[in-house]
Amino acid sequence: MNRLHARERALFDPAPPQLRLHTPLASGADQLAARGARASAFEIRALLPFAPDDYRADFTGRAERADFERELSAADQLFSLPGQRSDEEGAYVLVGKAVVAAADILVAIWDGGAANGPGGTGHVVDQALANGVPIIHLLVDRDGGQSGTLRLLSDGEVGAPRVSPFGTPDTYDALLGDTLLPHTADERQHITDYYAETTRRHNWRLEYPLLLTTLFVKSLPRAAWREAPPPASDRVRRPDLATYAWANLLAIRYAQMFRSGHVANYVLSASAVLLALVGLLLPAAKVYLVIAELGAIALLFRNTRAGTEGDWHRRWLQYRHLAESLRPLYFLKGTGLISTPFRSDFVRGNAHCETGADWTRWYAAAVWREMDSPTGSIGPSETATLARQFSEEQIIPQAEYHRINAARMSKLDHRLHEVGNFLIGAVICVCCLYLVGYVLIHDVAKSLTNAFIFLTAGLPAVGAAIFGLRGHGEHLLAASRSVSSATALDASAARLGKVSDAEGLSREFEHAASIMLADLNEWTIAYRERSLEIPA
Repeated sequence: MNRLHARERALFDPAPPQLRLHTPLASGADQLAARGARASAFEIRALLPFAPDDYRADFTGRAERADFERELSAADQLFSLPGQRSDEEGAYVLVGKAVVAAADILVAIWDGGAANGPGGTGHVVDQALANGVPIIHLLVDRDGGQSGTLRLLSDGEVGAPRVSPFGTPDTYDALLGDTLLPHTADERQHITDYYAETTRRHNWRLEYPLLLTTLFVKSLPRAAWREAPPPASDRVRRPDLATYAWANLLAIRYAQMFRSGHVANYVLSASAVLLALVGLLLPAAKVYLVIAELGAIALLFRNTRAGTEGDWHRRWLQYRHLAESLRPLYFLKGTGLISTPFRSDFVRGNAHCETGADWTRWYAAAVWREMDSPTGSIGPSETATLARQFSEEQIIPQAEYHRINAARMSKLDHRLHEVGNFLIGAVICVCCLYLVGYVLIHDVAKSLTNAFIFLTAGLPAVGAAIFGLRGHGEHLLAASRSVSSATALDASAARLGKVSDAEGLSREFEHAASIMLADLNEWTIAYRERSLEIPA
């Protein structure tokens, strides 16, 4: 790990890596592993299936009890699960799930046989493989009392993991690299871009906020051009909150830049047409109008080039994906039973990748590792508290945001539609007036021919720009997604109010997070191919 950290200084915090062993401290291999890990400067986090006083009953002999007490007192952290003696099997299944949830790599000292019922080593290995956790397997011969060679197990077909040789420093370094590092040059470059982002005092791309204000969809904030710094947060205590605040700020910045760039392109495109048509009305100013038209076209190309070179589109989508991926992490990790939501694509495979996530999966997983694992216990009172906090801080505000967004997007689409209809109606009226005038006051109508041409060609050009803005935004689709998400989140909040056990809490948390990410993935798909382009 230290070699990897030294080699990848550009990716990781300069502080030394934190190494931690999560173990139930059962007699034998668990306690042996704890002693070895402690000697290698690992922290030890004891994961107990019952409260400590209850778990002591599992250690019947005096020496066995003394070994357990010594290892428990030497542990750096303790997390006890709400297991009951009336359901011992369920308690051991739960602690196995907690071990898998905490692990980036599982070490299994195991005879390789089929699972001997739920909660045993074989069952935990199956859980780990199902959750994409690679396994360092030390094959043991129970009858002969001997250990065999090491091998690496990673997920393949169901019930048939990939098996690779293991045991040398090179194979260990390769496993750490595949588990903890980004895997492509593009990912590394985008991470470098993210690290290079800095705060700005202003965001002068106001075209999109001004459009919303002009159409009476949303009032222009007092300081729409100012970029408020993210709120101060304790990076040590809440790395997820600090990273979310920064990613959210960047997502807002590039969203405004990208959307404003699109508005500017359509406005400049329509302006170029209108400037060409003004030459019909002001023939003496034709040279200046041509220069102005070329200027509008030049600005159109410059705006598009700035958006392409600045990567506004990609940064907006990816920074928003990162921010929303981080939003529920604190509560997901707080259960102690939910596995890292963003496993390495090497481990999980492409089928498990979120849409458009790219390097953000790697970064979210890194933040997850940086976060403190839960300690203490998770009984009924802790479960109720977590459920209430998650509803109040995440689900309810998100549902309200989606309701507001649905109303806003519907209004924007409607207003653009109204403007477009007005322009088409105006063209029809102008055409009809010209025809009537041509019959009744022929000479007057003929003298106004150029003005009629300006209106009948210019208004459709403006209408086309309005239609382009409407079609590109897909505002009704966004509104529909928000309505669906708000409904699903309301139902999730109602279910959370009835949760009474830790396992049910973790299931509902995962379900709520999947609702949020499902909306995010649909949104990403909708906008992924809509880069900043010159309207044709």
